[in-house]
Amino acid sequence: MRMTKLEFLVPMQGNEADMALIDRALWLAQAMDGQVTSIYAQNDPVDMLAWPIDGSFAMASASLLDNARKGNDEAWHDQEARVLERAKTAPQLTIERLIGFPETQIARRGTLSDLVVFSCDSARGKTLISGVFTACLMDALAPVLIIRGEPKPQLKKIAIAWDGGLEVSRAAKAALPFLKAATEVIIMQSADGLDEFDQPQSDPARLFDWLTRHQIASRVELIPSTKDVAIDILMACSRLSIDLLVCGAYGHSRAREFVFGGVTRTLLKTTTSPSLFLSH
Repeated sequence: MRMTKLEFLVPMQGNEADMALIDRALWLAQAMDGQVTSIYAQNDPVDMLAWPIDGSFAMASASLLDNARKGNDEAWHDQEARVLERAKTAPQLTIERLIGFPETQIARRGTLSDLVVFSCDSARGKTLISGVFTACLMDALAPVLIIRGEPKPQLKKIAIAWDGGLEVSRAAKAALPFLKAATEVIIMQSADGLDEFDQPQSDPARLFDWLTRHQIASRVELIPSTKDVAIDILMACSRLSIDLLVCGAYGHSRAREFVFGGVTRTLLKTTTSPSLFLSH
Protein backbone atom coordinates (compact mmCIF):
# COMPACT_ATOMS: atom_id res chain seq x y z
CA MET A 1 0.00 0.00 0.00
CA ARG A 2 1.35 3.42 -0.93
CA MET A 3 1.87 5.62 2.10
CA THR A 4 1.17 9.34 2.33
CA LYS A 5 4.33 11.39 2.14
CA LEU A 6 3.28 14.64 3.78
CA GLU A 7 0.61 15.85 6.18
CA PHE A 8 -0.38 19.47 5.75
CA LEU A 9 -1.92 20.58 9.05
CA VAL A 10 -4.28 23.55 8.64
CA PRO A 11 -5.54 25.26 11.83
CA MET A 12 -9.01 26.75 11.37
CA GLN A 13 -10.23 30.04 12.81
CA GLY A 14 -13.93 29.46 12.15
CA ASN A 15 -14.76 31.74 9.24
CA GLU A 16 -14.90 31.81 5.44
CA ALA A 17 -11.14 32.33 5.16
CA ASP A 18 -10.57 28.76 6.34
CA MET A 19 -11.72 27.10 3.13
CA ALA A 20 -9.58 29.36 0.95
CA LEU A 21 -6.49 28.28 2.90
CA ILE A 22 -7.57 24.63 2.87
CA ASP A 23 -8.01 24.77 -0.90
CA ARG A 24 -4.48 26.14 -1.30
CA ALA A 25 -3.11 23.39 0.92
CA LEU A 26 -5.08 20.80 -1.05
CA TRP A 27 -3.62 22.07 -4.30
CA LEU A 28 -0.10 21.53 -2.97
CA ALA A 29 -0.93 18.21 -1.30
CA GLN A 30 -2.43 16.79 -4.47
CA ALA A 31 0.75 17.61 -6.37
CA MET A 32 2.88 15.92 -3.70
CA ASP A 33 0.73 12.89 -2.89
CA GLY A 34 0.00 14.31 0.55
CA GLN A 35 -2.99 14.80 2.80
CA VAL A 36 -4.55 17.83 4.45
CA THR A 37 -5.78 17.66 8.02
CA SER A 38 -7.84 20.64 9.13
CA ILE A 39 -7.81 21.29 12.86
CA TYR A 40 -10.54 23.09 14.78
CA ALA A 41 -9.56 23.80 18.38
CA GLN A 42 -12.00 25.22 20.91
CA ASN A 43 -11.48 26.47 24.42
CA ASP A 44 -12.97 24.24 27.09
CA PRO A 45 -15.77 26.25 28.74
CA VAL A 46 -14.67 24.89 32.11
CA ASP A 47 -11.37 26.73 31.70
CA MET A 48 -13.15 29.97 30.76
CA LEU A 49 -15.57 30.18 33.72
CA ALA A 50 -14.59 31.59 37.10
CA TRP A 51 -16.34 29.23 39.50
CA PRO A 52 -17.55 31.09 42.62
CA ILE A 53 -17.05 29.69 46.08
CA ASP A 54 -20.55 30.69 47.11
CA GLY A 55 -22.84 27.78 46.25
CA SER A 56 -25.74 30.11 45.52
CA PHE A 57 -24.32 30.69 42.05
CA ALA A 58 -23.83 27.00 41.26
CA MET A 59 -27.00 26.64 39.17
CA ALA A 60 -26.28 29.80 37.16
CA SER A 61 -22.72 28.66 36.50
CA ALA A 62 -23.88 25.23 35.40
CA SER A 63 -26.35 26.86 33.00
CA LEU A 64 -23.61 29.06 31.54
CA LEU A 65 -21.39 26.03 31.12
CA ASP A 66 -24.14 24.08 29.39
CA ASN A 67 -24.85 26.95 26.99
CA ALA A 68 -21.16 27.37 26.22
CA ARG A 69 -20.80 23.69 25.42
CA LYS A 70 -23.84 23.81 23.15
CA GLY A 71 -22.35 26.82 21.37
CA ASN A 72 -19.07 24.95 20.92
CA ASP A 73 -20.89 21.94 19.51
CA GLU A 74 -22.87 24.06 17.05
CA ALA A 75 -19.72 25.81 15.85
CA TRP A 76 -17.96 22.48 15.48
CA HIS A 77 -20.78 20.93 13.45
CA ASP A 78 -20.80 23.95 11.13
CA GLN A 79 -17.07 23.63 10.52
CA GLU A 80 -17.24 19.87 10.15
CA ALA A 81 -20.07 20.07 7.60
CA ARG A 82 -18.17 22.65 5.53
CA VAL A 83 -15.01 20.55 5.42
CA LEU A 84 -16.78 17.25 4.78
CA GLU A 85 -18.64 18.82 1.87
CA ARG A 86 -15.30 19.81 0.34
CA ALA A 87 -13.89 16.35 1.11
CA LYS A 88 -16.45 14.79 -1.23
CA THR A 89 -14.22 15.89 -4.11
CA ALA A 90 -10.96 15.82 -2.13
CA PRO A 91 -10.67 12.50 -0.27
CA GLN A 92 -7.26 13.46 1.11
CA LEU A 93 -8.95 16.10 3.30
CA THR A 94 -9.98 15.32 6.89
CA ILE A 95 -10.95 17.34 9.95
CA GLU A 96 -10.15 16.91 13.64
CA ARG A 97 -11.55 18.60 16.74
CA LEU A 98 -9.45 19.52 19.77
CA ILE A 99 -10.74 20.83 23.11
CA GLY A 100 -8.48 23.03 25.20
CA PHE A 101 -6.39 26.16 24.73
CA PRO A 102 -5.87 26.32 20.93
CA GLU A 103 -2.26 27.49 21.19
CA THR A 104 -1.34 24.51 23.36
CA GLN A 105 -3.46 21.87 21.64
CA ILE A 106 -2.54 22.71 18.05
CA ALA A 107 1.14 23.16 18.88
CA ARG A 108 1.21 19.67 20.41
CA ARG A 109 -0.63 18.25 17.42
CA GLY A 110 1.81 20.00 15.10
CA THR A 111 4.86 18.28 16.56
CA LEU A 112 3.97 15.08 14.69
CA SER A 113 2.82 16.76 11.49
CA ASP A 114 5.12 17.44 8.56
CA LEU A 115 4.23 21.13 8.42
CA VAL A 116 1.59 23.54 9.67
CA VAL A 117 -0.01 25.85 7.12
CA PHE A 118 -1.01 29.45 7.84
CA SER A 119 -2.29 32.40 5.90
CA CYS A 120 -0.27 35.56 5.48
CA ASP A 121 -2.65 37.42 7.82
CA SER A 122 -2.24 34.87 10.61
CA ALA A 123 1.54 35.12 10.37
CA ARG A 124 1.25 38.92 10.53
CA GLY A 125 -0.78 38.80 13.75
CA LYS A 126 -4.05 39.80 12.09
CA THR A 127 -6.32 36.82 12.86
CA LEU A 128 -7.77 34.93 15.81
CA ILE A 129 -5.20 32.15 15.40
CA SER A 130 -2.10 34.30 15.18
CA GLY A 131 -1.18 33.05 18.65
CA VAL A 132 -1.37 29.51 17.29
CA PHE A 133 1.15 30.46 14.60
CA THR A 134 3.60 31.69 17.24
CA ALA A 135 3.06 28.62 19.42
CA CYS A 136 3.65 26.19 16.55
CA LEU A 137 6.78 27.97 15.37
CA MET A 138 8.38 28.87 18.69
CA ASP A 139 7.10 26.35 21.23
CA ALA A 140 6.51 23.21 19.17
CA LEU A 141 9.42 23.95 16.79
CA ALA A 142 7.13 22.77 14.01
CA PRO A 143 7.98 23.81 10.44
CA VAL A 144 5.39 26.25 9.13
CA LEU A 145 4.34 27.15 5.61
CA ILE A 146 2.89 30.59 4.89
CA ILE A 147 1.13 30.52 1.54
CA ARG A 148 1.00 33.76 -0.45
CA GLY A 149 0.05 34.67 -3.98
CA GLU A 150 -2.22 32.76 -6.33
CA PRO A 151 -5.07 30.46 -5.21
CA LYS A 152 -3.20 27.60 -6.88
CA PRO A 153 0.38 28.24 -5.73
CA GLN A 154 3.24 26.99 -7.87
CA LEU A 155 6.18 26.50 -5.54
CA LYS A 156 8.64 25.47 -8.22
CA LYS A 157 11.43 28.01 -7.87
CA ILE A 158 12.79 27.83 -4.35
CA ALA A 159 15.46 29.87 -2.59
CA ILE A 160 17.12 29.00 0.72
CA ALA A 161 18.31 32.00 2.72
CA TRP A 162 21.46 30.35 4.03
CA ASP A 163 23.45 31.58 7.00
CA GLY A 164 24.58 28.19 8.28
CA GLY A 165 22.44 28.46 11.41
CA LEU A 166 20.50 25.76 13.21
CA GLU A 167 17.16 27.29 12.25
CA VAL A 168 17.66 27.38 8.49
CA SER A 169 19.25 23.92 8.59
CA ARG A 170 16.11 22.56 10.24
CA ALA A 171 13.98 24.42 7.71
CA ALA A 172 15.90 22.96 4.77
CA LYS A 173 15.51 19.41 6.09
CA ALA A 174 11.80 19.86 6.72
CA ALA A 175 11.35 21.38 3.24
CA LEU A 176 13.12 18.48 1.53
CA PRO A 177 9.99 17.20 -0.29
CA PHE A 178 9.43 20.68 -1.73
CA LEU A 179 13.09 20.97 -2.73
CA LYS A 180 12.94 17.60 -4.51
CA ALA A 181 9.85 18.70 -6.45
CA ALA A 182 11.32 22.08 -7.41
CA THR A 183 12.46 22.97 -10.90
CA GLU A 184 15.19 25.25 -9.53
CA VAL A 185 16.85 25.57 -6.12
CA ILE A 186 18.96 28.60 -5.28
CA ILE A 187 21.19 28.95 -2.23
CA MET A 188 20.95 32.62 -1.40
CA GLN A 189 23.51 34.30 0.80
CA SER A 190 24.65 37.77 1.76
CA ALA A 191 28.15 37.14 3.07
CA ASP A 192 28.53 40.71 4.30
CA GLY A 193 25.44 40.28 6.45
CA LEU A 194 26.92 37.39 8.46
CA ASP A 195 28.43 37.71 11.89
CA GLU A 196 32.13 36.89 11.92
CA PHE A 197 31.42 34.08 14.37
CA ASP A 198 28.99 32.45 11.92
CA GLN A 199 31.16 32.49 8.83
CA PRO A 200 33.07 29.17 9.22
CA GLN A 201 29.79 27.19 9.32
CA SER A 202 27.94 29.31 6.78
CA ASP A 203 29.85 28.31 3.65
CA PRO A 204 27.20 27.65 0.95
CA ALA A 205 29.24 24.62 -0.11
CA ARG A 206 27.97 22.78 2.99
CA LEU A 207 24.37 23.16 1.87
CA PHE A 208 25.24 22.54 -1.77
CA ASP A 209 26.86 19.21 -0.86
CA TRP A 210 23.92 18.20 1.32
CA LEU A 211 21.46 18.95 -1.47
CA THR A 212 23.61 17.02 -3.93
CA ARG A 213 23.55 13.97 -1.66
CA HIS A 214 19.76 14.15 -1.93
CA GLN A 215 20.02 14.39 -5.71
CA ILE A 216 18.92 18.01 -5.77
CA ALA A 217 20.71 20.32 -8.18
CA SER A 218 21.31 23.82 -6.85
CA ARG A 219 23.33 26.94 -7.41
CA VAL A 220 24.66 29.69 -5.18
CA GLU A 221 23.50 33.27 -5.55
CA LEU A 222 25.48 35.87 -3.60
CA ILE A 223 23.26 38.88 -3.06
CA PRO A 224 24.28 42.51 -2.49
CA SER A 225 24.35 43.52 1.14
CA THR A 226 23.05 46.67 2.79
CA LYS A 227 22.22 47.43 6.40
CA ASP A 228 18.84 45.67 6.04
CA VAL A 229 19.33 41.96 5.34
CA ALA A 230 15.59 41.30 5.08
CA ILE A 231 15.15 43.88 2.33
CA ASP A 232 18.19 42.44 0.52
CA ILE A 233 16.55 39.00 0.60
CA LEU A 234 13.18 40.27 -0.57
CA MET A 235 14.71 42.25 -3.43
CA ALA A 236 16.69 39.20 -4.55
CA CYS A 237 13.54 37.07 -4.40
CA SER A 238 11.73 39.56 -6.60
CA ARG A 239 14.59 39.77 -9.08
CA LEU A 240 14.89 35.97 -9.29
CA SER A 241 11.09 35.35 -9.34
CA ILE A 242 11.25 33.08 -6.30
CA ASP A 243 8.07 31.17 -5.43
CA LEU A 244 9.09 29.87 -2.00
CA LEU A 245 11.69 31.16 0.43
CA VAL A 246 13.06 28.65 2.95
CA CYS A 247 14.64 30.30 5.97
CA GLY A 248 15.25 30.11 9.68
CA ALA A 249 13.04 32.10 12.06
CA TYR A 250 14.24 34.13 15.01
CA GLY A 251 17.86 33.04 14.89
CA HIS A 252 18.59 35.44 17.74
CA SER A 253 16.56 35.73 20.93
CA ARG A 254 13.06 37.08 20.37
CA ALA A 255 13.87 40.03 22.66
CA ARG A 256 16.76 41.00 20.40
CA GLU A 257 14.60 40.49 17.33
CA PHE A 258 11.98 42.84 18.79
CA VAL A 259 14.47 45.56 19.71
CA PHE A 260 16.42 45.56 16.47
CA GLY A 261 13.55 44.85 14.09
CA GLY A 262 14.75 41.48 12.94
CA VAL A 263 14.86 39.74 9.60
CA THR A 264 12.06 37.40 10.61
CA ARG A 265 9.67 40.16 11.58
CA THR A 266 10.21 41.95 8.27
CA LEU A 267 9.66 38.77 6.26
CA LEU A 268 6.45 38.06 8.17
CA LYS A 269 5.08 41.59 7.92
CA THR A 270 5.39 41.93 4.16
CA THR A 271 2.52 40.81 1.93
CA THR A 272 4.39 40.84 -1.38
CA SER A 273 7.22 38.42 -0.73
CA PRO A 274 7.14 34.76 -1.81
CA SER A 275 5.51 32.06 0.24
CA LEU A 276 7.62 31.26 3.30
CA PHE A 277 8.79 27.96 4.77
CA LEU A 278 10.08 28.65 8.28
CA SER A 279 11.60 26.73 11.14
CA HIS A 280 12.93 27.89 14.47
